[in-house]
Amino acid sequence: MLVNAYTGLQAWFESGHKNPCLAGLPEELKNHPLMKQVWSGIDSSKVWDCHAHIIGSGDSGSGAWASPKMDSWRHPILKIQKYFHINGAGLDKKNEDISFVSRLAHLSSEMPAGYKTMLFAFDWSHDETGTPLKEQSIFHIPDSYAAQIVNQHPQHFQWVASIHPYRPDAIDALERAHAEGAVAMKWLPSSMNIDPASPKCKQFYQKLQTYNMPIISHVGRESAVPGGNLDFNNPLKAHHMLDAGVRVVMAHCGSDGKDKDYDNRNKVVTSFELFTRMMDIPAYEKLLFGDISATTLFNHAWVLKHVLRRSDWHHRLHNGTDYPLPGVFPLITSKQFHREGMLEAEHVPFLQEVRKYNPIMFDFAMKRLLRFEGKQFPASVFETRGFFQK
Repeated sequence: MLVNAYTGLQAWFESGHKNPCLAGLPEELKNHPLMKQVWSGIDSSKVWDCHAHIIGSGDSGSGAWASPKMDSWRHPILKIQKYFHINGAGLDKKNEDISFVSRLAHLSSEMPAGYKTMLFAFDWSHDETGTPLKEQSIFHIPDSYAAQIVNQHPQHFQWVASIHPYRPDAIDALERAHAEGAVAMKWLPSSMNIDPASPKCKQFYQKLQTYNMPIISHVGRESAVPGGNLDFNNPLKAHHMLDAGVRVVMAHCGSDGKDKDYDNRNKVVTSFELFTRMMDIPAYEKLLFGDISATTLFNHAWVLKHVLRRSDWHHRLHNGTDYPLPGVFPLITSKQFHREGMLEAEHVPFLQEVRKYNPIMFDFAMKRLLRFEGKQFPASVFETRGFFQK
């Protein structure tokens, strides 16, 4: 715990706390030799960021909603998180919906042609009867709003539905999302109050399997959207999805937190240990995957080293930014990865400058430059389109 606190303070001082949100990536960065290196061997038309969040207040009539708790010092962690998310995404607080979309569309326009971001909807928490629990929810992004953004900017975005399986209309909503072009399903079980082992999910899994639509599901501790039953995020819960034939992408590779090991008398182990066990089950070779979003946070470097070592997993990993987190300066510092022996000294000033203008380019570039014990992520980790496109 003390090591994480020290590393976090170091990240704060090295990266600063505020994103300047500059516009227009300078020509010297666009044409930098390292920029050419990070895109070498990559087919940008196949590069889809598989993990990005929509931020909004609903001020455009979008239906987006954030809990009033995030504006109160009675809930200091939520209030501070909101500040950093708004700053990281470069939002105008008086015009949150439109400024979010325009900023991310601008950042995307600076990526090579064909690059797309998969934007997450986010359903309400629901009770056991499928009734929405607004008072227990932190934020809500309707499927219709995520689809609307894609319709407005099809050259830059795809969308990911979020449907609580206990809803009375869950199957109808899934059929509608599929028909309207959703490329995956997003769950954050603890925050949404979804037990992946519940029999209530069975029919939903069957429909997902019929559509060959993957679930991108959070596993391990959840800090950004607190509350709920964290046991629902246990990687071992995914057995129920996988055994129904559903493709599952475990967000962040279980890089944070601890869970009960149901196979060993509920001994508490790291979530990553359970993710590893699941990935190593031969029967799940073509069903279970991981996304590497947020693995570059200051307290996740140890997991990133393990994941880089596991070259036998690399064909089952997908890149995601967890946008707007790459724009939240205190959470990531390229200097740390240089100290860890994963970046060269010359990479650091290049990455620091790119980040001031374009955090999604920064995230991509850093992960392309990372190396550990001679291993790096192959192009397939970034060329995710084929996995998600129907």
